[in-house]
Amino acid sequence: MNVVIFAAGALLMLVMGLRATKSRRALVTRGEKVQAQVAGTIQTREGISLALEFTTPAGNTRRLPYPMPRKAKGFSQGSQVTLYYDPDHPEKVYVEGDKAVLGAEAIYYVLAALLLLLGFVLMGM
Repeated sequence: MNVVIFAAGALLMLVMGLRATKSRRALVTRGEKVQAQVAGTIQTREGISLALEFTTPAGNTRRLPYPMPRKAKGFSQGSQVTLYYDPDHPEKVYVEGDKAVLGAEAIYYVLAALLLLLGFVLMGM
């Protein structure tokens, strides 16, 4: 029974990792790429977020919230970042090089591998 639980956990982590990677890659390949300026911070339902301000290809100024990275190096007020967003769903945003996003993807894959390994170890016992 434990083997099934570890296998299910590994599968869940793998699916989560693949979803996160697919979502990020979709924004990078099909989303709008703009240079945005960190205009400060704003309070959102999720907590404090960065306010990223940019001009759309149509010439409109937009300001989107972006979750505050734990280590906000390179995200100080006034700094420039490369931003990918979905114009149809502006809540879908990715800042190029955000190590928190990339780290979360890596954690999903590492957990999937560890759970799978533990499942095999338990099968061998």
